[in-house]
Amino acid sequence: MVELRAAQDVEALQQVMRRGGRTGAPRSFGLVHAFLALYRIDENAQISREKLGMQLGLGSGAIKSLISKLQESRLLKTSRAGNVLSEKGRKVVKGLRSVVPVVSEVSVRRISTGRKNVAAVVRGVNSNDIRPIAIRDEVVRAGGSGATTLLFDGKSISVPKVYDDLAKVSSLDAKVLSRLNLRKGDIIVVAGGKNLQMASVACVAAVVDFLSKQNLA
Repeated sequence: MVELRAAQDVEALQQVMRRGGRTGAPRSFGLVHAFLALYRIDENAQISREKLGMQLGLGSGAIKSLISKLQESRLLKTSRAGNVLSEKGRKVVKGLRSVVPVVSEVSVRRISTGRKNVAAVVRGVNSNDIRPIAIRDEVVRAGGSGATTLLFDGKSISVPKVYDDLAKVSSLDAKVLSRLNLRKGDIIVVAGGKNLQMASVACVAAVVDFLSKQNLA
């Protein structure tokens, strides 16, 4: 079952993105970009607006508007040196990471579905609720090229109804995913895309969609 705190933090981000912005502000961003922005700022400790925009695949106007929204919601602080998470922002990220601890680029081959691949680890949900095809479809809707959903049972990584043990068909891919600090019961969503930005956005979009449905179940 999805942890309540993480569900509340996702809802808090949704509320941030629903708030009206300045007239003419670009809206080529949404909840997924806010989610990714907080993770990337957390990982870099301090990051410039330009670098963050590049990582999220957003133009200068869109990233400026997104940062403004996060700042107005007191989730981050900005200065000439860059953007950093506020105390409130760190608490939100901590809650999100309790369920989605990792969103990272992975260099996989056998399970690759794009030029670039990004993996998200989902923790604390019932593996029986996994719908790989639905997750793949959501990745494609979000601009990705495909997705592979995997499970870790504490010993091996499997692709439901495809591979009982990934290591037997690709020791490389199994080794790459094992570096994500997996725990028993973790679900791994690996999304592909034309570039790293598209793969990242598509991966998180599918994970957020999956979690929202778990929360409503």
